[in-house]
Amino acid sequence: MTSTARHLGPSGDSVTPAVAALQAVASPPPAIRELERILDVFRTVNRRDKAVVSDARLQQLEWVAGELALALPLGLTETAGDSLAELLASDAVHAYLLYGRGGHLRSAPIVSTDPSSYDTSERIRIFCLEAFARQAQIPFETPELPGWGLRPTVSPHLADLITKYLEDEAEQWPETDRSDSIVRGLAMWGVMRDVLPRLGEIESMLLDDLDLSGRTPTLSLIRQPQGGLRGKMPEPETAVLSPDTAARLEQWILRRSKLIDLDRFQGSVPRTLWVAVHLTPGIPLHRRGISKWYKKVADAVQEKQEADGVLEEDLVPTRWETMRRTLLAQQQASKTP
Repeated sequence: MTSTARHLGPSGDSVTPAVAALQAVASPPPAIRELERILDVFRTVNRRDKAVVSDARLQQLEWVAGELALALPLGLTETAGDSLAELLASDAVHAYLLYGRGGHLRSAPIVSTDPSSYDTSERIRIFCLEAFARQAQIPFETPELPGWGLRPTVSPHLADLITKYLEDEAEQWPETDRSDSIVRGLAMWGVMRDVLPRLGEIESMLLDDLDLSGRTPTLSLIRQPQGGLRGKMPEPETAVLSPDTAARLEQWILRRSKLIDLDRFQGSVPRTLWVAVHLTPGIPLHRRGISKWYKKVADAVQEKQEADGVLEEDLVPTRWETMRRTLLAQQQASKTP
């Protein structure tokens, strides 16, 4: 997503792009004045309840408002400045999106040249326009959204290097002598490859979400809404697990049960699927711990790659999300006719 320049007010505080646009002209058109009043509502909600309007969401709303203020003088429709309803009419919105897509509303250098970033920016623009219309109780015709197609950021085959490293580590020990960390790592990486969860999604998995009793092993999870502000309700999903992942999860469940010290937890036993194996064994494993575990594995794989003279751009990514998006892009490509 491109960003507009950050202006400073008389006090030295940063001023939103919309406010800066308002200050740039002596008498802003009615549409911009109405838009600023709607923004004030979002700012008030943000101060009181960030679960409803987060800081990141408010920044997106202000970004889009700033672009609208910049686009209006360029010419949207003859009546776009008369009211917020006219500014959010389909013809004016179409013109605004064309300006944004063409890069005509930037007041700062673009950071990313990845074409997928333009699609992400357009989705954010559209959702924020919907939010403005909904708050102002104005009818809004939602433009067609760009797709969510992803491009691999690295070679999907690099995931195989992670798998091989974990399997080689495990093979150094008889099954009963393998460390809890290795057993958990094999199971967690199997879930990653089968289910492609984000860090927050894997962190929130519960023991009860796992069903290994039937002929088809499954894992239920809650997919968190993505893509601007669209779809606030989390999406439940049941994923089928491969036989290898199911077997590794069975081994992990046995180890996990031995990590839970009932006396220490005093009846409040963690139900999360993933728990810590070091320092305070048995406590829920949070996303930071998952991220640190993956980075440690990826760093070890990178050391082997560098010893083999692999170029830097071909090294295994050390971020969970980069690898997840690569595998997701591979999955999407395999489904394309």
